[in-house]
Amino acid sequence: MPFEQSLLFLFGLMSIFLYLLIVRTLKKHRKTPLLGGTFFKLVVLQFYAETFFFLEFSLTMRFRKYTDFYLLFEPGTEFTGIVPRVISGVHYYVKVVVYIGYTVFAINRLLSALTVSSYNSQNISVWGPSTIRWITITQWSVPILAVLPTHAWPDFQFFLQITATAMRLNNDAFSTALISYVDGFCCLATCVFCIICYIITGFLIRKNWKRNSTTVFKKSSSQSSAERGLFISAVLSFCVLMLNLTVQILKIIISWNEMTNILAAYDISYPMVDLMYSHYPWVLIVTSSVLRRQLVYDVKLLIRNTLRLDEASMSMSRNGQTNAASKTVPAT
Repeated sequence: MPFEQSLLFLFGLMSIFLYLLIVRTLKKHRKTPLLGGTFFKLVVLQFYAETFFFLEFSLTMRFRKYTDFYLLFEPGTEFTGIVPRVISGVHYYVKVVVYIGYTVFAINRLLSALTVSSYNSQNISVWGPSTIRWITITQWSVPILAVLPTHAWPDFQFFLQITATAMRLNNDAFSTALISYVDGFCCLATCVFCIICYIITGFLIRKNWKRNSTTVFKKSSSQSSAERGLFISAVLSFCVLMLNLTVQILKIIISWNEMTNILAAYDISYPMVDLMYSHYPWVLIVTSSVLRRQLVYDVKLLIRNTLRLDEASMSMSRNGQTNAASKTVPAT
């Protein structure tokens, strides 16, 4: 695997591990007011989507293309059938799953600004357990509708091509263009929807700052600061989505030019995919001071307890060896 691809994979692995620690902290402190809000429940949902994205992309895309697995086959060999179709379909399916997660974040921030006083209230908030459950079902079922037109048609050709240097996933010209259009449209629709939501949210936040302290809409300074940080994290994540849209447009433009450089375009898109599933835990750590402090405390506590457990195990092992030696009858 090339050095830069190894670095990208290690960075993605570190990001997912950090993501896992964040989710552990959120679940451990889900009853804490500033960490038990609905936004962080959505973060947990997005963690599952982006972790699956990381695993899918690493195994079926990066390792397939950049490892020496192709050496097991003769150069010039092509594999058709269900496997390349499924590999391509799952990749674009999980991308749409992640896109839906962006839209849910945007809706969450908008409703947070609209319903300032009742956003996290019991029996009032629209983000109850049933809503979270339906969001999960929608996020993982609706993307099938985007994949079926591009991958279920039997006349489309998907194949794995063995070259002298790699194993490439290819498909026919029409399906390549169609996949680029559908992926680009999904990303564009997500960007347009999110930018409208964030513009309205920013306006409402600015308006709420000007409210008098005697109104029922006034929040504590810590809660207001926390929600501003969450809004900033959502906007920064949206900027990554805009970069992905730029890559999608580039791929569509190249497809118009008879796809002479389509493979180079996919090479460029690899770091963009890495950024999509790896950026958000770092954004959360930077923008949410409450989460950052709690995560640092939990990690220190985890390390301390782990070291104590190791010391206790070693002590028990030494005591066991000492007791066994004392019971041994010396040879005469």
